[in-house]
Amino acid sequence: VDTSLCVDPESASEPIEGTIKIASAMPLTGGVAAAAFAPVAEGFRAYIDYVNENGLVPGYTLELAIEDDQYNAELTPGAVATQVDAGAHLFSGIIGTPNNLAVRDTLNDECIPQLNALTGSPAWGEVADYPWTTGILVPYHVESQVYAKQIAEQYPDGASVALLYLNSEFGQVYAEAFKELAPEYNLEIVDEQTIEVPAANDPPTSQITSIAQNAPDVIMAVPLGAGCISFLTELAAAKAQNAGWEPATFITNTCASSLILGAAGAAADGLYTSGNLVDLVDPANDSIPAVADYKAFMAEKDLTEIETTAGAGWTTGEVTVAIINQALESGTLTRESIINAARNFEFTPSLARPGVVDRMNGEADPYLAESLVVIQYDAETATFTDVGELITEFETQS
Repeated sequence: VDTSLCVDPESASEPIEGTIKIASAMPLTGGVAAAAFAPVAEGFRAYIDYVNENGLVPGYTLELAIEDDQYNAELTPGAVATQVDAGAHLFSGIIGTPNNLAVRDTLNDECIPQLNALTGSPAWGEVADYPWTTGILVPYHVESQVYAKQIAEQYPDGASVALLYLNSEFGQVYAEAFKELAPEYNLEIVDEQTIEVPAANDPPTSQITSIAQNAPDVIMAVPLGAGCISFLTELAAAKAQNAGWEPATFITNTCASSLILGAAGAAADGLYTSGNLVDLVDPANDSIPAVADYKAFMAEKDLTEIETTAGAGWTTGEVTVAIINQALESGTLTRESIINAARNFEFTPSLARPGVVDRMNGEADPYLAESLVVIQYDAETATFTDVGELITEFETQS
């Protein structure tokens, strides 16, 4: 990175000694978002505790401060400013695309690493303009392409598809990526419905009615938050009223938390989504050493009840620390060496599914994660079954 563009170039190259101050902004209070995402914060904290207790960054103590922005992008700048003033060396794991965008300019001007944004916005690939900002999730357009590929495999003779998505940058990215690939895979889009942002959590009754009238083979759905539950409930009612219509339903993996799918109950049964971490609910995975170690530590911290949703936070912490350790290998730990390490990085998180390798390589490969496996949900056991193999073709090879 070019530190001459920093507001204070010297501070970006100033050695970090003794304590590494890591900061974030997440919804810790504020209703549904907090209920869904607060466990992620706990998982992040747990990993930092794990690092400190086991001396995984020799010569340093890690200090984590998570500010509460209530999933409200208007509150994120204030939350981040508080930690900038407190001397944060880097930010990691800020949740939400609007929330990260609200502070991206400031953190890039200040040359403070904004690592592992917990959102799949393609905006985190804009390396030339925002070199200090990176994402950790598979970009939404890649996820959508993975679904198109899987649908084509399940329907080799072609299929009719209905799109339902939130009418925002988030939903539009999925829809545009899917529509781009649809002709190549012989997928005919027979209906396209949107959910307006102010009504994001409301039952999409009219939209589902229209889709049911077209009786597509497949529904590709991109709701968000509590809207995931509303969509699944409304769809279940429509299927009950249209005997014989059982569309394969693919839904954004932002809906695939145990909290959301558990609240949807039987309405979520059989849906398809995707992931790149092991299923922490499935007892068959408890024999995996990394899973066993994770669950043992979470039990020690009395966090067993949230261990499933906390896994994303644990992984975010693990990737953050791996970047720090790689930066240390350069000889001097600075904000500059941290972001250079992040932008030239290869790592496999301990809770990743077999075959997943996270990579970034400057402008040539700006996205950390681009591999996914399609999974199908069983509401009775609250577990997922892999559908096909891990799709790695979108990940840049080393």
